[in-house]
Amino acid sequence: MNKDAFNKFNLSGKTAFVTGGGTGLGYAISKGLAGSGAQVVIAARRESVLREAAEKLSSETGNRHVRYKQIDLADRENVRQVAAEVISEAGSVDIFVANAAQEKMQLVDDITDEAIDRLMQVNVAANMALVRAFLPGMRAQKWGRVIMISSVGSIRAAGRVGMAVYSSSKAALNSFARVAAADAGHDGVTFNTLNLGMYMTEIFEASLAEMDSKVRESTLTKFAENTALGRWGDCSEVSGVVQLLASNAGSYITGADIPVDGGLSIMMSPMRKARST
Repeated sequence: MNKDAFNKFNLSGKTAFVTGGGTGLGYAISKGLAGSGAQVVIAARRESVLREAAEKLSSETGNRHVRYKQIDLADRENVRQVAAEVISEAGSVDIFVANAAQEKMQLVDDITDEAIDRLMQVNVAANMALVRAFLPGMRAQKWGRVIMISSVGSIRAAGRVGMAVYSSSKAALNSFARVAAADAGHDGVTFNTLNLGMYMTEIFEASLAEMDSKVRESTLTKFAENTALGRWGDCSEVSGVVQLLASNAGSYITGADIPVDGGLSIMMSPMRKARST
């Protein structure tokens, strides 16, 4: 392998903090970062899942510097506390991947205050709080990477109805990242978002479970048909893009909304008509 090419992607000496890093997309992202040499801290609510994931990540990548932190993104005080602990233990966080999110399917006229409050806290406010905690260290060392995991639903109507609050929360992340990129760029800190398409993650499996069997089968088939590649994405196909943005290979990319969706955003048609009265 060309040494210069390898060094551009080498993350040795960097610390990455990945929310939702114990399962699905977060696990694949964490595996890519750990494989590139970063010290990776995965964070989520369930300690048993995190412990098992950290051990597996270390085994699969040969990286002994994989740790975990329990965090409840719905609890603002807990978010601040965990961020402070990670900074104290690691010295600084060089790479922050905002992957964890919650979803609640509700038609616009059925949206509840509870759904608004919870999704905006977990998907938006918690990530802003973590950025506020990590950014001073990134600025001080003149190097930092923030990668927000967003959705094609943030830039256009989603293929499924009932996604207004979730899509709005992801659009807020995109906007926040663009403004933050302009704010922090002179200090060598980049902000980017990945607008993802359809991956069989836990969050999507949960939404499928709420559908009847015929609707579920139709959803699975139609989403595959409406990608340019004609298939669902594999979680590992996100990790390479994150490695690019997290490394010196992607040092001149900032303020970007990058689709990693198999062409879903250019092909997508509505799954069904909106409810009429």
